[in-house]
Amino acid sequence: MQKIINTILLSGLCISAVNADTTSLVAPKAINSPVLDMAFNGTKMVAVGDRGHLLAYLDNQWQQLTVPSTAMLTAVSFHGKSGWAVGHDATILTTKDGGFSWRLAQAMPELDKPLLDVISVTPTTVMAVGAYGLAFRSNNGGISWQQQYFEELLHPDDLDYLNELKLEDEALYLDERSAMLPHFNRVSKLADDSLVMVGEMGTIVQSSDGGQSWQHLEPFYDGSLFDFLETKDGTWLATGLRGNVFRSTDRGQYWDEVDSTVETTINSLMQLDNGEIVMVANGGYVMVSNDDGQTFRSQLFAKGEDLVSVAQQQDGKVVISGSAGVRWIN
Repeated sequence: MQKIINTILLSGLCISAVNADTTSLVAPKAINSPVLDMAFNGTKMVAVGDRGHLLAYLDNQWQQLTVPSTAMLTAVSFHGKSGWAVGHDATILTTKDGGFSWRLAQAMPELDKPLLDVISVTPTTVMAVGAYGLAFRSNNGGISWQQQYFEELLHPDDLDYLNELKLEDEALYLDERSAMLPHFNRVSKLADDSLVMVGEMGTIVQSSDGGQSWQHLEPFYDGSLFDFLETKDGTWLATGLRGNVFRSTDRGQYWDEVDSTVETTINSLMQLDNGEIVMVANGGYVMVSNDDGQTFRSQLFAKGEDLVSVAQQQDGKVVISGSAGVRWIN
């Protein structure tokens, strides 16, 4: 379940029209349907998933909130009470009240591409990324969005081809360009405020200007990377297909392969308040490290399920989500 259960499979200024008439349906079993990401807004946990489902943990129970979209939602993020959720059809939802009410800021079904992650770069600057290099940026907290294209991440041969094509056929040039960049699966903010983004074909790139431009790091893996973490000690961890975990103690100059103890895709990881690192994977596996990611122990927590997200509440409780919804693990 590569972020969206394997179903994820134009350049310049692009502000889309949105359809405010579409509203998610309240489903009694939404808590047991695919939930693809979760975020803690300081007071409550919010989860997003299939068919525009958005859930909030209120009064010791999960409650579904209606949102103005039925698109599959793949990621959610908060900065204070401001929040953003993204998903299929380049959908972007925004909230200003911690997630109780949501506004549809963008929907672009004509693109037929999902956004897969969203992050607050500054209190007013937000970045959303996704399949085939899809990227949008807002400089006003999510009110309006501009599409970005990171030409610097193209292979030199592809760039030469596109430059020649642009002179011959502008429409074909735009069509070809829109599918040449890899999927961007995760963008993460580091302690020094720089950004790291990981994705398809071993993509790992860094930005020192808030995501305006990117530089490739030395490649170390050919497969897809799905998540990235900078630990409290400054260690970098990246996870991917077939149980692959990589660890760097020198900010990505050299990477060691870590034994994850599993051979299935690792979709997400986080560091808990107590320093433990928790990873979740396809097949229902949960892996935990107590030594800054040097070693992991695994547990088959939910056999047959694909686990894609892990989060922690203020009270220390850890929650995981995936193909069968949301559950607490302690």
